[in-house]
Amino acid sequence: MDPLTLDRIQFAFTVTYHYLFPQLTMGLAPLIVAFKTLAIWK
Repeated sequence: MDPLTLDRIQFAFTVTYHYLFPQLTMGLAPLIVAFKTLAIWK
């Protein structure tokens, strides 16, 4: 593969990671809090 293709693949992985990771983190935090709260109340 030529360097341009490898750079584009690396950029795609980087952009995908930076797009999904914050959403996953911010989405999981309230979910974990909700599950912990339910576990404490029961």
